[in-house]
Amino acid sequence: MSGKKYDLNRLSTIFTASLASDCLDHMQLRNQVLKSDIQMISGDGVMMGYAFPVSVEAVYKAPEVPYVGLLKALDAVGRDQVYVTPSNRNNGGDHPAAFWGELLSTACKHKGVAGALTDGPVRDTTRMRALGFKVFGVETSPLDINSRYEVVEHNVPALIDGVTINPGDLIVGDIDGVVVIPVAAIDEVIARVEEKNSGENLFRNAVRDGMAPSEAFAKFGVL
Repeated sequence: MSGKKYDLNRLSTIFTASLASDCLDHMQLRNQVLKSDIQMISGDGVMMGYAFPVSVEAVYKAPEVPYVGLLKALDAVGRDQVYVTPSNRNNGGDHPAAFWGELLSTACKHKGVAGALTDGPVRDTTRMRALGFKVFGVETSPLDINSRYEVVEHNVPALIDGVTINPGDLIVGDIDGVVVIPVAAIDEVIARVEEKNSGENLFRNAVRDGMAPSEAFAKFGVL
């Protein structure tokens, strides 16, 4: 994880557009945005937390004891982390199942977990939305993970949409999409975003006061 712990509540005013286009691009980190079909299904505002990825494998019958790996992962995930479940959809992972649901959301919300992210389906949508826990996924399905997938490892690297997600990477998600900031780049990205936010505020105030947009851009260098 980054050497510095951030107040994620303070940073929650940062939007993915500022991160993706304006900061990561300038750092030549141009492959850090997940595909647009991954959207916020539950919750609102900005999801921001440190990645806690798990690894899953497809199974085709119910185990003698269900949810062993899943429960270990739920016990291990902590405050300010984002629980990440790759569906392996780009590697033959078309086995149907919902990777997240309301009971998992309830367990994580009361531990201070920042949210959940998957490139697969989720379920219990109405109850999750009532709970307000932030969940990103691609669609909904009523199918249980039991007898379909097993969590085999947790807090290990994951791959979603060609983006490697390592433990401790900073994940930011909002209505525009999901951005993954590599752990080694977090300090610089946060500094760049805070500087850009300051410049954007100067641009806004200037054009509100009647300055031409081109003049404001020339003066503050942001758009």
